[in-house]
Amino acid sequence: MPIAVLSGHSVPATSATASAGRPAVPGLSISVTDGRTAVVPGDQLTYLVSVKDVGTLGAPHLKITQTLPAGLNFVSASRHGVAAGGKVTWLTGLQPGGSQTFTLVTRLTRTPARQLRLAAVACAATQGSASPIVCAAHLDRLPAVAPSPAAKASGSSGGARTVYIGVGLAVLVVAALIVLVARRAGRHRLPG
Repeated sequence: MPIAVLSGHSVPATSATASAGRPAVPGLSISVTDGRTAVVPGDQLTYLVSVKDVGTLGAPHLKITQTLPAGLNFVSASRHGVAAGGKVTWLTGLQPGGSQTFTLVTRLTRTPARQLRLAAVACAATQGSASPIVCAAHLDRLPAVAPSPAAKASGSSGGARTVYIGVGLAVLVVAALIVLVARRAGRHRLPG
């Protein structure tokens, strides 16, 4: 299920005029998909990252990145894509009106605990810039993970442990109140 990260499936950056005080930028759009909506461990996923320059200003020095979320292992990438630091990066350039598509092949090795969706985020930035010009995301539904027998055992003993701690604290509070009441009662007694 493709979703947009920046207010729309693709967010064109429009050319700004000098009077606006902003530099002109290319009109980029980006999309990412693996053609699926649900995945399970063991699946091989092939992502297509498409970048277009819909503006009138070219983008000669672009860095295209796609994240590799936990459990998603790199298999291969087209056009000299480099996997490092939890993402795959391509260096490219676009002419006005031009487009390029990059392919990333991955394998889902495990389902991250308590995660319901696998999110792949693709961004386009100017080379050397840490801020993206445009980003898009694709989400795949992950299977519900049943707790393992070890997790159930630790979870149930953890739950029992919580009950025992709560009861112990309650007993301590009641004992402290009894001592406090006994001391106050002892002060108010008349010697006799």
